[in-house]
Amino acid sequence: MPVRPSARRAGIVAVVGSALALGLVAPASAAPVSPGAVSGGAVSHAAAATVVTTKITASPRPATVVAGHQATFTVRTKGTKRTYQWYVRKPGASSYVKVSGAKRSSYSVTASSRLDGARYRVTVKGSKGRATSASARLVVVSRPRITSQPQGLQVVSGHAASFSVKAAGHGLSYTWQIQRPDSTTWTTLRSHTRTLTFTARTAQNGSSLRVVVSNRAGKVASHSADIIVGSTIADPAAPQAPGIVGEWLMMLDYSDLDADAAVAAAEPSNPAAPEGSSYVTTTVVACNLPRDPAASTADLTVRLRGSDGVQYSASDAVLPKVSDRTKAEVADWIDAGCSVYTVGALVPDAVIPGARWMATGPAGTYLPRSTEYWKVVASS
Repeated sequence: MPVRPSARRAGIVAVVGSALALGLVAPASAAPVSPGAVSGGAVSHAAAATVVTTKITASPRPATVVAGHQATFTVRTKGTKRTYQWYVRKPGASSYVKVSGAKRSSYSVTASSRLDGARYRVTVKGSKGRATSASARLVVVSRPRITSQPQGLQVVSGHAASFSVKAAGHGLSYTWQIQRPDSTTWTTLRSHTRTLTFTARTAQNGSSLRVVVSNRAGKVASHSADIIVGSTIADPAAPQAPGIVGEWLMMLDYSDLDADAAVAAAEPSNPAAPEGSSYVTTTVVACNLPRDPAASTADLTVRLRGSDGVQYSASDAVLPKVSDRTKAEVADWIDAGCSVYTVGALVPDAVIPGARWMATGPAGTYLPRSTEYWKVVASS
């Protein structure tokens, strides 16, 4: 029976393989075997181990964390039989010191304000060389701390008013708020920088401002700062709004726009108002700011400035006394040593709409401003 070619090839391979195993036949590509190389068994081959040079493939990255939380630094390396040692240069230090027990490829530390700005790096040793990573900075975000409070301000209406704050901390944001004199709540303003600037108006007179400084760690509110806005003809104060006239704090009440009968009742000898004219009166509260016992309201002049620009007074008339009801309403001012009295003007009826009460006093060392204006609004 003829032998198949595949079977024949298989037999040849088997025979040759056996001969190779016994060392009777050397492969064509093999080097000659010396007589002493064979000793009744297989050949032994020693493989040399590969040693990889130590190197840093990725240095630790900077970390920003909130105080009390952990910051983790990690290094990536190549090399054989690597060991690690971390080092730190604390804020204000000039050199790095070893971190005890930090002998892994990663190092974690609990962040605190005293470590803000510290730098960490790691040295890696291996079978072939050593390498030191670049340093990574630690930023510790602590609750903001205000280092300079906003200050109170006195400004004339229409001029710029500016408040500023200084605070320490990372990633700070600023929210300015205002509290009006007739309110107990704070209203947020459209300003998000450490300085707030706006055009002052008499509606803001007597208001308080503050700023809330915040970051990822928390927030803190500044002290409040008051703003005193001096009134002008174009922007007069409302009745019962305070104003500063020289060294006097003043407030004018609502007005009696037709006080002819009250003036006549105060003193029969008062001159009667001519046809087309009327007496206009209001109550004034005046407080000397330095509380100088020698200060006198005689230094103050209150006139009605008509819409025609002329200043009117009723200097020849004896004006009504302040009512007991009004005195009761300003009792706290009276107890503080303030004066309460009536002022008036004999003025043409045609110039009363748009008129302004104008208070003038000598400039003093306390405050130099000497003129304030109030709207002339009828009492209800």
